[in-house]
Amino acid sequence: MNKAIKIIKEVFSKQPKLGRNKAVIIKNLTNKYNGRVFLDNINFVVYRGEIFSVIGLSGGGKSTLLKSMVGLNPISDGSIYFFGQNPFFSKKLIGFSSQEDSFYTELTISENIKLFSEMNGVSKAKGLSTGIEYLKKLKLDNYLNSYPDELSGGQRKRLNIIISCLHSPKLLILDEPFAGLDYYNRRILWDFLTALKNKGVTVVLTTHLLEEAQKYSSRVLILKNGKKFAYGTFKDIKTRIGFNYLYHIKLSSLSQSFFESLNHYTMLKGIKIIYTIKNEVQFALDSQSDKSLINSFLSKNNQSFAEISLREPNLDEVMLASK
Repeated sequence: MNKAIKIIKEVFSKQPKLGRNKAVIIKNLTNKYNGRVFLDNINFVVYRGEIFSVIGLSGGGKSTLLKSMVGLNPISDGSIYFFGQNPFFSKKLIGFSSQEDSFYTELTISENIKLFSEMNGVSKAKGLSTGIEYLKKLKLDNYLNSYPDELSGGQRKRLNIIISCLHSPKLLILDEPFAGLDYYNRRILWDFLTALKNKGVTVVLTTHLLEEAQKYSSRVLILKNGKKFAYGTFKDIKTRIGFNYLYHIKLSSLSQSFFESLNHYTMLKGIKIIYTIKNEVQFALDSQSDKSLINSFLSKNNQSFAEISLREPNLDEVMLASK
């Protein structure tokens, strides 16, 4: 009874004053079950008309977060608002596509489109018109009267997303939409999502494709063990981690004892070794001046080496440094 009263109070409580440009606001979101914490006090904002990516290692809480946002997972604490409203009042504004198939395999694609259109308050005719438009954009228009089992895995992923878009949602939430897709299928999907964004649709998605997330997303949220590790633009995240440059060298030799000395020295200087293979070492530097510290240490220890590169890191490398 107390839990029910709490939910009712949250639904009808006064909504926060949100700027017109905020599509999603998550405040202190926590998810616990049987003493285990899956999401720990998560806070972030998503702005209207952006592609926002949630990234992290497997088991980091990405899917749990999205399912909690759309009400598939109960939350232990915190608040969720879509366009300034409680999710109870904003369901028609949201489209959600999970990792699992959302359609019925015993129905044709045309029949699925009509069914899910009506389920979302859209007439069969309008839903079919929208569905055919999206089928064309996602290279599936030849399959209108086919059954889902006739589609490849990548095509089924695209159909899943079409099903979630039939009611023209203002916010599209996608759980691992690119999982298992080849480059061709990913490019088709990214182009589709970018076109939706350009029309003002907000897209929130989870992905392991860090390079593509960096290219297409305006901002990202990095989850680590259910906690917010970093959040913002790629530049913001590099600053948060203290990783603005990747320094890559090759030593003439690298013994275990010297590596331990090198690792100890760099830790004292706030420099992180993120990768080693054979005689090659990569360092995460906060500033270019850190390079001279490493070079000086190597010279004092009579270690000959060659510089391979000093450059800005990509998102994959930043994630590697966050482990």
